[in-house]
Amino acid sequence: MVKNVLVIADIEDDETFALEKAYDLSLPIGTRLEIIKFIHCGENSQLTVAQQMEQARELLAKNIQKIFRDTSEITSKVVNSDNIADWVLEHCRQKSVDLVVKTRHRTESLFHTPTDWQLLRQLPCPILIASHIKWKPEANILLSLDLSTDESQHQQLNKSVLGWGNFWSLAYDHQLHAAYSIPIAKPLLELELVDRHEIEQKKSPKAKEKMAALLAEFEMDTVPGHIGSGPPEKTIPHLAGELHCDLVIMGCMGHHGISSYFHGNTTEKVLHNLRADCLVVKLEQD
Repeated sequence: MVKNVLVIADIEDDETFALEKAYDLSLPIGTRLEIIKFIHCGENSQLTVAQQMEQARELLAKNIQKIFRDTSEITSKVVNSDNIADWVLEHCRQKSVDLVVKTRHRTESLFHTPTDWQLLRQLPCPILIASHIKWKPEANILLSLDLSTDESQHQQLNKSVLGWGNFWSLAYDHQLHAAYSIPIAKPLLELELVDRHEIEQKKSPKAKEKMAALLAEFEMDTVPGHIGSGPPEKTIPHLAGELHCDLVIMGCMGHHGISSYFHGNTTEKVLHNLRADCLVVKLEQD
């Protein structure tokens, strides 16, 4: 399922979080890693562009050697560009990439779409947004499902989330948990216009039934299911914290443009509040 992984090395030279996560990822399944270090050669530097590139290559090679025991399945490259997202998107369109690994960076504003958000919306393959927190030996993984609709695209995303969860559990022997948050508009909760407990009592039975059917389809009947209520961007990170999860796997519809900023993207909102790693899966491309 994961043969070719593109790793975006951390921007800061003294950080190696993305490389460390890629190392943990590659150990049990023997993936081929392509590690890309992005730099932006400054005109005010005392070094020439060639010297800056060579310096970056030496540092990247040193970090790879420090983290990886076996480098036979690793290729690396330094790219002089300040537009990381465009380069990665074009690279993934031209080559067969099964997964992108990148450390998250929090710099969002209305008129500048951060690299993380652009990749989430446009990448044709899943992306692992890595936190700065190391995984526990026996990690918990939370599978975030959307049971609010029977639309085919949402069903496909749920199945993709479960498929990746099953793969991750078998490959790394980690404990899975499945979660669904019954949607309640945030303003209704804040203004106390609805009774959360009453909504859960009314809608939980059907949600549990749908979740059980989904899990049974993937022979994951023993996976604990958790039904909550409220905005997923609050409930999913909260549950991940309660369960001490190292990874949350969730689907993304891949909204584009300015409308995605105003109307919001649930995946992005969850990621903004999440402290664990997040594997974002997309609909399979035709």
